[in-house]
Amino acid sequence: MDTPALRLVVGMRVVPDAPDGILCWSGRLGDESGVPVNVILDDEPMTAIDVAFIDRICADADRLLAVAAGAAGLTGDPGHWDPEMTFRSGENWEVRFTEAPAPTELGLLVVFAGDRVTEIDDLADWDDA
Repeated sequence: MDTPALRLVVGMRVVPDAPDGILCWSGRLGDESGVPVNVILDDEPMTAIDVAFIDRICADADRLLAVAAGAAGLTGDPGHWDPEMTFRSGENWEVRFTEAPAPTELGLLVVFAGDRVTEIDDLADWDDA
């Protein structure tokens, strides 16, 4: 299985224990932040990964993480809230702040379409998942 060739993500590897039908890769931004980056395909071909889009978002990660934190009502350095970025097919992606104050230990999820925030989820419905 090929690994997405992302310019700004290092250490990209297949996640071996992904559920059937799900392809998942994990790496981290190659800058000093080292923010985790995941790419997930759900019964989709590799061509569904928009590498140029992911590279563009990763190149602007500092600004977009700040946008996500602001949308979620988090103050200060977004890195304080341990963000991780997850990309899906097309221009759908999200930031999960794993250490953000939330109803569950899962943190807060900020969903994007392109560079626009479309949803903020406190993941309360996912606690038992």
